[in-house]
Amino acid sequence: MLSREQIENQQEQLRLEIRQLPDEQRKQFYRLWEKQVKDPDSYAVLNYLLLAGLHHFYLTKWLRGSVNLLVSVFSLILLLSGFWQWGVALLVLVTVVELPALFRSELMVLDYNNQTMRALLKQLKSG
Repeated sequence: MLSREQIENQQEQLRLEIRQLPDEQRKQFYRLWEKQVKDPDSYAVLNYLLLAGLHHFYLTKWLRGSVNLLVSVFSLILLLSGFWQWGVALLVLVTVVELPALFRSELMVLDYNNQTMRALLKQLKSG
């Protein structure tokens, strides 16, 4: 798990690399970037729905989002079918696992955006 300082340093380094691109590549970078950049506020709003895992889907973490969603649905089925103790236990477990993502939502999106920037730069430099 990266610290805020590490993520911000990576972001600054990537911005320096972008500034060094030729004009046409830099324009192309920003065209592609605009389509892929994620908004920390949108992630945070989706994260308030801890149990559904929508915030994972937003950052294209399909497996983790699917697991989160399936466990939540299974918990609700247990709640409604008479095994409410197991349902509550699973919901509490999902909440405990997801709380760090809620508190670190801004950093998680910044890190995701840095990774996306890095991939775009690599793509542009390789031609």
